[in-house]
Amino acid sequence: MNTSLQVRISKDLKERFQQVAKENNKDTSTLIRDWISSYVAKHQKPDEEVAAELYMAGYELQQVLGGREYVSKEFANQLQEYSLTDQKQFSQLVLSTYLDLELTVPSIVSKTYQGFAYSQMFLLGLVGDKPAGFNEKQNKTI
Repeated sequence: MNTSLQVRISKDLKERFQQVAKENNKDTSTLIRDWISSYVAKHQKPDEEVAAELYMAGYELQQVLGGREYVSKEFANQLQEYSLTDQKQFSQLVLSTYLDLELTVPSIVSKTYQGFAYSQMFLLGLVGDKPAGFNEKQNKTI
């Protein structure tokens, strides 16, 4: 199913764009679609990279809480239940935890809303082992 996208630009820019496209035997819609496709291909992260970043975000939260032994079993169980049944509740519980601890929410955490696999990776990081290559002094992977 196709859809349209409205973009506001100045009349002058639109006219110059149409003229240059015409001079180069190009369709303006095709040019814009090609640019959007290229942008998405260049900037969209592969699922594996998103999963790794979510694991790291969960692990870093685990460390802020004091380590795996300080992650409440009830908290982990509630996240597991929400991961299976309600992604919105999962994301809200994670976000409220960051806010309660007065932490900056990593932008990657927004991906937990997109499905079971992503929320599971965050949860695995929260209760899991230290990732290979994790430098605790810098608090990031190397």
